Amino acid sequence: MRGNLRCDWALVWTTLLLILVGMLTVYTASVHVAEHSFGGSYVFLKKNAVRALFGLAAMAFAYAFDYRSYRKHAKKAILLVIVLLVATLLFGRTVRGMRGFLLMFQPSEVAKLVLVIYLADVLARRKDELGSFVHGLLPRLGLVGGVVGLILLQPDFGSAIAVVILSLVLLFLGGAKLSHIGALGAAAVPGVVLAVKYVPHIAKRWSVWCSTYDLSLTGVDTQGAGYQIFQSLVALGSGGLWGRGIGGSYQRAFIPDPYTDFAFSIWGEEVGFLGTFGLVCVLAFFLLRGLRIAKRAPDRYGQILAAGLTAMVTVYAAINIGVATALIPTTGLPLPFISYGGSSLIINMVAVGILLNLSRRPAPMRATRVMPSELAGRWETVKACKGKRS
Repeated sequence: MRGNLRCDWALVWTTLLLILVGMLTVYTASVHVAEHSFGGSYVFLKKNAVRALFGLAAMAFAYAFDYRSYRKHAKKAILLVIVLLVATLLFGRTVRGMRGFLLMFQPSEVAKLVLVIYLADVLARRKDELGSFVHGLLPRLGLVGGVVGLILLQPDFGSAIAVVILSLVLLFLGGAKLSHIGALGAAAVPGVVLAVKYVPHIAKRWSVWCSTYDLSLTGVDTQGAGYQIFQSLVALGSGGLWGRGIGGSYQRAFIPDPYTDFAFSIWGEEVGFLGTFGLVCVLAFFLLRGLRIAKRAPDRYGQILAAGLTAMVTVYAAINIGVATALIPTTGLPLPFISYGGSSLIINMVAVGILLNLSRRPAPMRATRVMPSELAGRWETVKACKGKRS
């Protein structure tokens, strides 16, 4: 039993490996910009290393607290997030047309973590009320809608879409009816259509994607709106099977801020298809470890929380990789643990700390075993134990 109480070391080493890959990618992707704009090769690497140290401290801090303690403050935390998002709109710093930074961090990154904790608590406590859409599910999503609306006002369309997807995944994990989840997804479609039609920068991204989703690049303005995704595809394509070698990227001189949203492209150029496939496998292993922790969690709240935190990392990773490979329109989301950015790195490491705390608390020996299908919210009852042989 003593061994069962140890944290999930496989998840620890997986996280550290992703962070090390991120450090290497940030350095090789940023060295050109750092030398020409800041007079030193290690500017971004040093900053990212400091943020990683803060992240490790935050991960250890989150690990030290019982995961059940977070639900006590879930509603207060989401109200605080709403206050932070409002303050960001009023006093935040504008970067590339988006007012998303308050002081030195992005409240939208904090929002995704708090939303997971809040929804895990709501879905665990109100499971008997989820059958009713109007009286059970809809009122619980009011605060979620407020968070998404404030993120849209920044305007950060990519983060808003990611939060909506993450919320729908959590509803699915928590046992909400598929018809209700489908209705919520359908309700978001008109907003997406209006944004594509009337918001200039979103319309431009959509137009570029429509021309590149089949990778033909027919009709793409490779020197205008399609420049970034075109350079990303060139980087991935020129990497071939083995890549140009670490530090051998050519496209880092052409992709704007290659160490942030398109770090995956630089990694693919330098280590090739095998390297990118390896990174995807590491992220998939992260997903499996997270679901394993969720499967062994001792209560419903822990199960939903662990699965939600795992989804938080993997959904953002899937979106970032989808953007880099032109499978989905450009969103501006970082690749977890890899892209340069303190808010994302620290929040994801806090999520890992909570997962590690959950991994130390396996379900009791006679508790209900949670099957993989039950992580989708389809909680099954355990068959009665057979009586002892006479």
